[in-house]
Amino acid sequence: MVQQDTSSSSDDNSAPNFPETPAKGIPVGKYRLVGWAVDTTGRRLIDEIVQIAGYTPESKFSKYIMPFSDLNPFYSRKHNIKVYNTIRYRRLKDLKTGQFLKTKSEISALTDFVEWLESVKGDSEGIVLIFHEVRKSTPGMLLEALRRNSLLERFEKVCKGFSNGFSVAKAKCQSSTKTYNLRVMGKVLLGREQMDFSNAVERASAVYDIAVHLAQGERDELGDNGKISIGTEPVLIELVCPYTNPVSAEEEEIETFKVLLQRQNTFRPVFGALMRASPPERQHASHLRRLLALNNINYDRLQDAYEKGAKDGLDKILKDEISNAKEADLTELLDILDRFFDPEKQPLKPKPWNRYGRYSQQGHGRNRESPSGKKKISESKEADTSGDTNTSSGSAEASPRSEIKTEVPAN
Repeated sequence: MVQQDTSSSSDDNSAPNFPETPAKGIPVGKYRLVGWAVDTTGRRLIDEIVQIAGYTPESKFSKYIMPFSDLNPFYSRKHNIKVYNTIRYRRLKDLKTGQFLKTKSEISALTDFVEWLESVKGDSEGIVLIFHEVRKSTPGMLLEALRRNSLLERFEKVCKGFSNGFSVAKAKCQSSTKTYNLRVMGKVLLGREQMDFSNAVERASAVYDIAVHLAQGERDELGDNGKISIGTEPVLIELVCPYTNPVSAEEEEIETFKVLLQRQNTFRPVFGALMRASPPERQHASHLRRLLALNNINYDRLQDAYEKGAKDGLDKILKDEISNAKEADLTELLDILDRFFDPEKQPLKPKPWNRYGRYSQQGHGRNRESPSGKKKISESKEADTSGDTNTSSGSAEASPRSEIKTEVPAN
């Protein structure tokens, strides 16, 4: 689960990650596995779902949702969709085909999704939604969307938990590959090299088929040649249950994450300028701020430490409380905090940069001139003018123009 509180950021790596916690697992039962994927406006917890898709061998589900906010530019390119604003309404366009997409409201699409899960569940004990993400973020976004629309209780009755296909592939394919993202797994295990990973339906299908392939391999080792076809086979369920996180555990992680965000947001006065800097500086500042929040340090504790012991008080609390940081990060944190709390020192300011991602310098740019450049230009113009004047005067002395006198005859 990932959160980013800089709305102007388009860098996907600048969002801090939720601490990785292993799945608690669920007991093996009579469940049905469903491939699941979503397209979103970003990776923050408050971002919205744009497309939600589900896949089983017997049926598919796909709905587009019109978000209230525009897509993050990175995710607009990733999913090949963009929101177009007109005078009367908003429309969602597929950038690959150039066609406008049929959309629904969030509550309508999520209601259809829950109804589809209820129909797919059948006589099973519940559904396990399997997705594939290197850094988990979408389960929390789905649960928050369901909570906003009063559909969470209905969803909990049909869904037993979320299983990350990345964890399954990492555990089962360590001897064959070192990269376990969806694109690599699709090529290695399924032989799909031309998949459209920008579409949620294709990703949901690939996630399900990868789990089936891994379960089929274990079945072949046991000497059973039966094919997995409906998603309720015991060998498939036994594969994913240890890597499944119950819905209740996901909700607990969300609450813990919200507390972390509140603690992290107390440092906005300290890191506010750095969070508006260039993407590399913003990413590093987010990492430093996150170190403080993960170790239960908030703004008030640092302020009290400075009032009691000045810089030494800050140094003591950083070294005593933060054990998972590098020495260079602690030194930089101490410098930033000391500059902020000491009224006689200037706070650390980021380097100026322009929207093209380059550090801007005075006088840099095609149509920009520095004062020194203007001064040099004016001096050269004055020199040229004075040179022209001297040349003309010299030529006049060398060849003076003769005077023409007109004599008027006397009458």
